[in-house]
Amino acid sequence: MKDLTNIKEFQNGNRIFTILPEEMATTPVSRKLCGNFIEVGFGYQVESMWTEMLFNRSFEKAVPIAKGTYDWFGGNDKGLGNNWTGEEWYHSAYQHNRWYAFPGKDRPESITGDASYLTPRTPGYGITLSQETGGIHGENCLIINNYDTRFAGIAQDGKFLRAGESYRFSGYFQKLAGESIQLEVCLYETANLDGEPLLQVTLPDIADEGTWLEVTLDPISYDGWATFALLVSGGSQILCDAFSLMPVHSAHGWRSDAVEAMKELHPSVLRFPGGNFGSFHNWMDAIGPKNTRRPEPSINWGDLNYNDVGTDEFLNLCEQVGAEPLLLVNMFHPSKEFYFLAFPEIKEWGGLQRHGYRLTHILDKEAGIETARKWVEYCNGSINTPMGKLRARNGHPEPYHVKYWEMDNETWRWFTKEEYAEYVRKYAEAMRSVDPDIQIGICSYHAFSEPIAELLELCGDSINFIADRMCEPFNIKRKIELLQEYNRTHKHQIYYTDTEALQNRDPALAPFTRTFYADHEIDFCKSRRTWIYALTMAGNLLHYERYGGLVQFMCFNNLCNTSGQSCIEVSKQESILTASGLLLKWMSRTAAAWPLEIDGYEADSLKSVEIQASWNLDRTELVIDFVNKCDQNTRVTLDFSRLGRSFSRFRTVRLSADDGDIQETIQSHGNIREEVHCGSFIIEGSQTFDIPAFSFTETILSSKLTEERKETIFYEKYN
Repeated sequence: MKDLTNIKEFQNGNRIFTILPEEMATTPVSRKLCGNFIEVGFGYQVESMWTEMLFNRSFEKAVPIAKGTYDWFGGNDKGLGNNWTGEEWYHSAYQHNRWYAFPGKDRPESITGDASYLTPRTPGYGITLSQETGGIHGENCLIINNYDTRFAGIAQDGKFLRAGESYRFSGYFQKLAGESIQLEVCLYETANLDGEPLLQVTLPDIADEGTWLEVTLDPISYDGWATFALLVSGGSQILCDAFSLMPVHSAHGWRSDAVEAMKELHPSVLRFPGGNFGSFHNWMDAIGPKNTRRPEPSINWGDLNYNDVGTDEFLNLCEQVGAEPLLLVNMFHPSKEFYFLAFPEIKEWGGLQRHGYRLTHILDKEAGIETARKWVEYCNGSINTPMGKLRARNGHPEPYHVKYWEMDNETWRWFTKEEYAEYVRKYAEAMRSVDPDIQIGICSYHAFSEPIAELLELCGDSINFIADRMCEPFNIKRKIELLQEYNRTHKHQIYYTDTEALQNRDPALAPFTRTFYADHEIDFCKSRRTWIYALTMAGNLLHYERYGGLVQFMCFNNLCNTSGQSCIEVSKQESILTASGLLLKWMSRTAAAWPLEIDGYEADSLKSVEIQASWNLDRTELVIDFVNKCDQNTRVTLDFSRLGRSFSRFRTVRLSADDGDIQETIQSHGNIREEVHCGSFIIEGSQTFDIPAFSFTETILSSKLTEERKETIFYEKYN
């Protein structure tokens, strides 16, 4: 059988590779290389990390899940269907919990295009629920008609309570009919809805003109699944809107465990709010008091986004985890009434595709420039500017100092390259009139990949980086060479980023990996969750390192959930790092700064086994990385004599698994082994290193002069 790996290259340690003093790049590896990406309105990222516990809290009509979402999650043609609960990536954060008439019980979950997520009646009680136009938040509200003499109302399952936690409920109520209406908020053990409530609180009286009510639910000893219920006294008709149920204690509205997982992941840059979502989003709809914000459909993906998480909440999260924000600017365009306009295959697809939503507020190209300028002012302007004053009123007097701004997403859908370049220049001028130090990036992928050199000539002096989206080594090499040529011939310097990094697909896969997927019947949807996929990402990151600081950051897609294509999985019970997350946790902390040439070894991210040696930033330590994406153990012998340096200590991190299709899921985690070791390492010329199957290893070599200080930091950081 043909060997699909490069294992023989190392001759099981019998061949010696000499590390040379020559460095691969003229600038050091970026400390921001390992970033991440949150897309609002897609994949149940924000919904799971944010502490709001009620699904469809303002009773809006359901927005159907889009075909693109089904395709990403596994595809109807592959059996995903309308019930996701049997999928290996599924957990509690994906639930679409209905509002249902209560006393009663919910039905099994079904995610369909015509779902209302409302069960309006319950047997044995004279109660009806109806979604109506009106209310004070969004387009709809809920009318409860309790014709019965007994208390009845609405309920929603899927609340995971933590013992000792207090919860705060709030909502808008208006009396439509009835006298002396009484309202009670209850929490029931979901497995015992017929029993006594775990907690029961009476709300204050409501008025004909409408009333905001809020109550704190005291801590109880129960830890587990609960059902929220609102009970209304008999003979009553009320209007309800803008409900909210959140724990009193949180990380400024974010789940504390999710924030801790993000800190462990250590993302350098966080991109927000899209993706495709960002191309239709107006940031001004997501600031200020949450119940004054404008809910909006997630046009490309389906479902409804309440905009409870907007600019301030996102930037607060960045502050908590120590990440720099990258904000995606929606460049308004009249053709955004359509999904596609300039896509090359548009004729094959039957022409323009209208999505059917009224988006008059984002269609005026010139108005978009002013909206972007105001966003920069809101984020970075002083308190003496109009938007800075607004930011202060919303709770953040100090400027956020957002540095990175990306000029929309997949702009080739609507703009020609000439039009895009023209408006990038206009936007850049307006945005820099507020803050001249911001850095602006443009799309350089898909239909704008081939003409990127033309785009650079048209607007290169207005930008700081290109935002790419393809990890294939031949694509990266071409783009880097274009940037090097542009930077050589222009006074203005531009760097490379990948702001939505999706890892390699065929043909940009190592031959063994491609065959491994085929032999194990792993399609692209499933591959994104596997350990071999994470190891492929490690190879890509080593490739980026070889270009030094010309590659500034890579935003892995995605941060959370999205059917397992993520770095963290957040269910209602817990947060964990995935296979890719565990690997990024370590690679984001690498000390590698100056990659070195290795005599006789040609670096290639499509190899199954890769090695790389680098100095740290001050060239006092040697960092050696080993990636093995195949099922065979091997060894490599490295000669250090040309470096003119002796090493006496080592610190090693190793991640490994029993097979390439291993996953880390909410249902099963701890499958990938993490090992950390420090000790003596006497090197006399050369040393042989083990490279186990399906593993990533980073070894740092140091001398006695640095060992005590470095080892103390190492243990404090990783243990």
